[in-house]
Amino acid sequence: MENLPHYQIVSCSGASNTGKFADEVARMLSASGDASMICLAKVAIGDQPLIQKVKAQNSKIVVLDGCPINCAEKLLGREGISDIIHINTTDFDIVKGKTPFSNEKANEIVEHIKKIAH
Repeated sequence: MENLPHYQIVSCSGASNTGKFADEVARMLSASGDASMICLAKVAIGDQPLIQKVKAQNSKIVVLDGCPINCAEKLLGREGISDIIHINTTDFDIVKGKTPFSNEKANEIVEHIKKIAH
């Protein structure tokens, strides 16, 4: 039997350090096979084939935003996708514009998501 991802993940990929954390964490979870990434840019432009695929899959959706503006959560909400697990990188003592990216901090977020999404 094929080992399918346990959940879908969509993340901020913003220009700030907090967006970099969100994007890198999502990519780490995707690379490990735990998650399947959703392209936030395609959601933002209203790509209906992707949006319908996301809605049709019977799996959890983890939304990882980089800051309290919560762009990813809002974009999915506009498309009627609100049954999500929402996480913000700033909840992990990452300060926008100040905390440099580190694998250690990214791994902390990865482990948190693995715990709550399974």
